[in-house]
Amino acid sequence: MSFIIDKQTHQDLNISGKYKRDSIFSLYNKTETFGGELLLEKLFQQPFTNLDAIDRQAALVSFFRSLQHTFQINANDLDIAQSFTNSYSDQGFALTLAHAGRRKLLASLGLKEEKKHLESGIRATLRIMLHLAGYLSELQQQDNSGQLVGSIFEQSWLRAEYEQLLQLQQKIESHPEGIPLTLAASCDYQLRHKWSKEIQQSLLAIYHIDLYQSIASVANARGFVRAEVLPAERQHILLENVYHPTIPNAVGNDLLFDAEKNLIFLTGANMAGKSTYMKSFGIAIYLAHLGLPVPANRMQFSVKEGLYSSINVSDDIDMGHSHYYAEVLRVKKVAEYVNQGKDMVIIFDELFKGTNVKDAFEATLTVTRAFQQHHNCQYLISTHIVEVGQQLQQEDGTVQFVYMPTQMRGQVPYYTYRSEQGISSDKHGMVLIQKEKVLELLEQNSKNI
Repeated sequence: MSFIIDKQTHQDLNISGKYKRDSIFSLYNKTETFGGELLLEKLFQQPFTNLDAIDRQAALVSFFRSLQHTFQINANDLDIAQSFTNSYSDQGFALTLAHAGRRKLLASLGLKEEKKHLESGIRATLRIMLHLAGYLSELQQQDNSGQLVGSIFEQSWLRAEYEQLLQLQQKIESHPEGIPLTLAASCDYQLRHKWSKEIQQSLLAIYHIDLYQSIASVANARGFVRAEVLPAERQHILLENVYHPTIPNAVGNDLLFDAEKNLIFLTGANMAGKSTYMKSFGIAIYLAHLGLPVPANRMQFSVKEGLYSSINVSDDIDMGHSHYYAEVLRVKKVAEYVNQGKDMVIIFDELFKGTNVKDAFEATLTVTRAFQQHHNCQYLISTHIVEVGQQLQQEDGTVQFVYMPTQMRGQVPYYTYRSEQGISSDKHGMVLIQKEKVLELLEQNSKNI
């Protein structure tokens, strides 16, 4: 089953894109190889919806985080070996020997490039394979809980053929000026015919090592934690000190959802940190379903089937949709998922801000009431219309009310970015207008007319 997420949610949370500023993908992308980067891109596109898959991924990441030594990737050797072994040779030893003879003849006539390419490919491939074999042997010794069994890191063929690979390398090293014809043919046959598929798998294992080393280095440097995955039926999400991973000195907050209290109603003034609070939560949910470490002190989560947000929704001129209608369509999409019984995390920032206050009040109150009745989903909903929260507070004791506070220092608002229980009463729109002297500028301009 595929994890449900759409383009808008990716954009809201700034998940994907290696060229996007401060994207979550870019944060984790410390890969050294093109293959490792492609694997990371693929991982970010496919969050898991299976508890065992998430747990296996998280355990593998934790294993790489615990390692004292990293695999040193020789990018030049890797490129040469990949290019050399990609040209698979489906021929017997006799034909391989004949081709080697042709290269030697061409070299004697001054055409040395083909022979040079063959020899550099053989040397680089043997160096890479033996280096990998040594590193994987070290990993096996540290794998006390069997994390590598059945994984791409097992590469049992390397252990079985290690002595033969080592003998080939020793033989070619004894000929630094050029590999003899018969030996070159023998190496070419074994590397590009006999062991062709195995070597391609070993090169893929190197890209996977690069992937996990990148994830581990970021998680260790930033102090991210492994999220504890729980069965879907628990309907439980706990986050302690979760924070936005790309904001310097970000302030963390706590969140708790369960089957009985599945909705957080968030209020607060502009600039108080509501959007960052919501994005931090959404990013943690997404990373946890990838099996990746999260920016928090602690996280427990029940497996969900998808994540859906409505934070930066805009109108659609091509479709003729107003901002309000675009909001309604996103709410409708969520209603369809909820009606299908999907287990989702839903994030709505400023429901129905595209219409007048009276309509927004009625729509926000009605939709929030309806959503709250479906306990298979967890909702985080924010609004400026605090009267909605006050009405819900009188009706339902299961809704959680959280606000982002504002403290006034004279005429200057100060934001703690630390959530508190309750409903905000902060209204500082005019304070900001006065602070920026908007009215004074307009009055001054009117006098000059």
